[in-house]
Amino acid sequence: MYPRTLKYISVIAISLFFFPFGLQAQQADGGNGNERIAEAVKDLADQKPPVFGGVSVSADLVGVLMNVLNSDYSQAEVAAKLNFKEKFFPTFELGYGRSDYEGAETGNTYKTQAPYFRIGMDYNFTKKWYTGNRLYVGLRYAFTSFKYDISSPGFADPVWDNEVPFAFNGLSANAHWGEVVFGLETRIWKIFHLGWNVRYKVRINHSEAAQGTPWYVPGFGKYGNTCLGGTFNIIFDI
Repeated sequence: MYPRTLKYISVIAISLFFFPFGLQAQQADGGNGNERIAEAVKDLADQKPPVFGGVSVSADLVGVLMNVLNSDYSQAEVAAKLNFKEKFFPTFELGYGRSDYEGAETGNTYKTQAPYFRIGMDYNFTKKWYTGNRLYVGLRYAFTSFKYDISSPGFADPVWDNEVPFAFNGLSANAHWGEVVFGLETRIWKIFHLGWNVRYKVRINHSEAAQGTPWYVPGFGKYGNTCLGGTFNIIFDI
């Protein structure tokens, strides 16, 4: 108990000894350090962003994680953005989606893999553009054309009393859809950023084979009229 008490007393004594010197140094500086920081920030705020701020490239980590976890479907995706006045960001996204799914109850299997692309624009609402942090909303048009395989354990023919297989390979399909995007980006170090976004996807037009619908649409998600998605990106300004 006594050594601990002596330790606390020593720390307090040392703090009291050096406090006047720190106070004198701050008074001698006259608070100029804080003033200089405030002036530097004000100078940045008064500057206008460049008309063209460069290009950024990014890669999505969510799809990689889904692939590692052997999800029913996954995708690999990269993107490129142009930067105009730190407000407008024309965007192109390219990805490759795959699925190998088997229904637990039906035993039906669905397989596909194909590329997809999106094109659109983001708008940055952040006023402090010089921080490198961004809060944005955006729109996308997306398209994919793909082939898929479907099969099932088969069914019993009531006439011939034998099992009829049900398997079709290389069926053709395509899909057009739009996306509303909401996202955040934060600067970690110089040209390195991290960001995430959520997407609400709405199917515009589609086609599939008469033999059956695909379970997964590359880039869109599970087959349907609407879908939610998202990405977590590592981003580099170049």
